[in-house]
Amino acid sequence: MSVTIKLKYIRHSARKLNPVIRMFRGKNLERSIEETSIMPQHSAHFLNKAFKMAKAAATSKEFNSDKLVVSAISATTGPKIKRMRPNARGRSNAYIKHLAHITVTVDEAKEVIKKKAKKVIKKEKA
Repeated sequence: MSVTIKLKYIRHSARKLNPVIRMFRGKNLERSIEETSIMPQHSAHFLNKAFKMAKAAATSKEFNSDKLVVSAISATTGPKIKRMRPNARGRSNAYIKHLAHITVTVDEAKEVIKKKAKKVIKKEKA
């Protein structure tokens, strides 16, 4: 069972979010919240907000908050806002503002059970 949240229409491009997002796949959620709060990148602020939302959603569904792991995270492009700026000689310059959507999936960490390797003893033929 997992919890998925979506943070939509962020005034930040997905291209700038993706390098920061790659650092947090498969990491502990608590540690991810701490790391994004001290990162200098502007996109880390949005990730911090998304991680806090995911933690709140998971705790409301009675997940153990100590074992939460970011199982999947992605940033996709949203709609583009097109604007015009006045220029010389009565002309205008167009510019585009990029938006993004962040999707975070959180799941409880599964305990890895290590199995002992069985020793195979081959009998030598005499």
